[in-house]
Amino acid sequence: MAEINTTGYQSIRDYIQANWKYIELRNGSTPIVRLSPSDSRVRWTHQAGEQTLKLQIVVKGVDNDIPVPQTFSSSAIYSVATGGSAYSVESFTSFTMESDQDELTVIHSIQVPQV
Repeated sequence: MAEINTTGYQSIRDYIQANWKYIELRNGSTPIVRLSPSDSRVRWTHQAGEQTLKLQIVVKGVDNDIPVPQTFSSSAIYSVATGGSAYSVESFTSFTMESDQDELTVIHSIQVPQV
C-alpha cells in the first residue's frame, strides 16, 4: 500500500479550503448560523502550506442573524450553504451570548493529515 506524500496532502488541504468553506455555529446539534468566507465575519487564518487549516468565525450580540440570548457549544464545516452533512465537527466550552456587547470567536481547526 502506498502512502500519500507531502504534495498529495497539500492538494487535499487546497481542496478542503476551496470547497469546505461553510462554518456553522451550533447549540449542541441545533444549528444557529452557517456562513462562508464571503461574509466578513468568516476567514481562513492559517498560513499557506500549514498542516492545520483554521477557519475563524466572529459573531456579536448585535448581529441580526444571531438571536440573543443564545448558547453556542460547537462548530461544523460543510461544503454547502444549507443542508448537507458536516465533514468536521468541533465542540468547545459552551458560551452564552446575552447582550449586544457580547462577542464570540471560534477557530475551527482541521489537521491534514491528523497526527
